[in-house]
Amino acid sequence: MVAFLICLLIAMSSTQTKADANRIITLGGPVTEIVYALEAGDKIVATDTTSKYPADVLALPKVGYMRQLSAEGLLSLKPDLILALEGSGPSHVLETIQAAGIKVVEIPELINTASIVTGIDLIAAQTNKQALGKSLSTTISTQLQKQYTEVKDLPEKPSVLFLLNTGHGGPMTAGGNTAIDTIITYAGAKNIAADLQSFKPLASEYILGNNPDYILMSKRSLDIGGGIKSLQKDPLLGKLSAVKNGRIVTLDGTLLFGLGPRTIDAVETLSSQINKQKL
Repeated sequence: MVAFLICLLIAMSSTQTKADANRIITLGGPVTEIVYALEAGDKIVATDTTSKYPADVLALPKVGYMRQLSAEGLLSLKPDLILALEGSGPSHVLETIQAAGIKVVEIPELINTASIVTGIDLIAAQTNKQALGKSLSTTISTQLQKQYTEVKDLPEKPSVLFLLNTGHGGPMTAGGNTAIDTIITYAGAKNIAADLQSFKPLASEYILGNNPDYILMSKRSLDIGGGIKSLQKDPLLGKLSAVKNGRIVTLDGTLLFGLGPRTIDAVETLSSQINKQKL
């Protein structure tokens, strides 16, 4: 039955005439934010569950988690363009969408200033907002460079460890080639896991051996884990001086996993917390 519905939806979609995109599905919170920043949010008909900002997106239909999509769910919304953050899928689902004649544009992971310029350019071209795109990418790059200039020459850079999960699966962190690493760097700090690549589980020896000055977490992750007091009672994390002294910085998770129009907010907040005595 599902296969029949997919075939039917493909047939219906294939009859649509090609025109400027007026029914866009965005996959990935940063992609959604950029579309809104380019004043094309009114063209979005649905988003994935990682898209939580701006508030308008909360009222839109959700197509599920960006890595666990279904073809029938996407096709039923009759999009003429899907803007998908790298990693969206499964790949066979997006291939089915493309076979229906629907344009799917992959946006690279937004993990540094170069990739965010590329991502904004791609999205701006697909939404016919090239002038706004150029302005947005210039603004973001200028903001970040100005912030970095203020902290790059500090005599001592505080060390930061990002913790993604403190549950039964054990802690994970963000290494190099991540948006979090870029945020930490532009805030004037040193990511103690920068020698790792992407997101990696942490061995107890690694954590204790580096003993960071600060812990960075998403607000949601800290709350789920039971708050700072729970960290202080943890047999491993409780040994860290940052945890003992309550040097835990939290940020909205929507700011951490991809650079975008609000990245400067994340950088400035982190910098103000870790460089209080130095700026």
